[in-house]
Amino acid sequence: PPPDAKALVAGPKGPADAPKIEAPKTDETNVNVSAGGLITTGNSKTVALTMNGLFDMRRGNNGLLVGLIGNYGESTIAPATEGKATAQNLQGKLRYDRYFLDNLSGFLIATGRHDKFQGIAFRLNLDPGVKLIAYKDEAQAFWAEAGYDFQFDARNDAGRAPTPPATELLAATRTDHSGRAFVGYRRNFNSAVTFSTGLELLQSFVKTDLGSADTRVNFDANVAAKLDFGFSLGVGFNARYDRLPIPGRNQLDTSTTLSLIYAWSDAAPKKKEEPPPCPECPSCATKEPAPAQAPAPAPEAPKAPDTA
Repeated sequence: PPPDAKALVAGPKGPADAPKIEAPKTDETNVNVSAGGLITTGNSKTVALTMNGLFDMRRGNNGLLVGLIGNYGESTIAPATEGKATAQNLQGKLRYDRYFLDNLSGFLIATGRHDKFQGIAFRLNLDPGVKLIAYKDEAQAFWAEAGYDFQFDARNDAGRAPTPPATELLAATRTDHSGRAFVGYRRNFNSAVTFSTGLELLQSFVKTDLGSADTRVNFDANVAAKLDFGFSLGVGFNARYDRLPIPGRNQLDTSTTLSLIYAWSDAAPKKKEEPPPCPECPSCATKEPAPAQAPAPAPEAPKAPDTA
């Protein structure tokens, strides 16, 4: 006989059959190291080196970032035989984030910088603030930050030199207080090409000796193309604008770099979603349909009695 009819939808048998919803995993560690250089010989000799290292880690609601970047350049023009430094700067950054929500965090950034040709022996910046991730998915992300910036400058001898006709040395140190705003954007065009950029505005509250408050703007952009074995080729551009620089210095400094980047991450790849079960038969996604049973044979007709 045909099998008994079964209910198309069955309720869970117990707590063990209830669906389990896993919390999204936020723990992640990323490491990026890049380096590049230029060497020329002949009538002019040039050596230029750039390096950048970044360590980024998140554990639960806590995030930590450590970064280091340095640039050095030296040139010699014949008939001179001794090189002369043309670029020399080093910067380190330490950042801590505490996430209150998935897209909202409070942070504290500490940055130290040395730049010989800006006249800065050492510059310290402390930046508390908040970050809001306005949009984020696997392809792109957009975020904004707002907060306060404290800056302390210790100037080298070149940075203290007065601008003629003045003869008195400039102050050896200087402090500044500013409001800070930052916007960042990242775009993954595909699995091999990534673009990222950021724009920072610092507006001072303190009037300088020139009678007005300073304004600083920093811009960064980077394109990375994946090669293989964790390596990528990166092209970066950096611009730093200071409306009221140390007297005798230019307002705008820019740098363009071509670097070989190595990146490592322990972020788990996204799991492929299973196709939804057939709407007509919810059990078909987990169970194979029972084989059809052949109908039972009809009973044989009784034989007529033998009267012969």
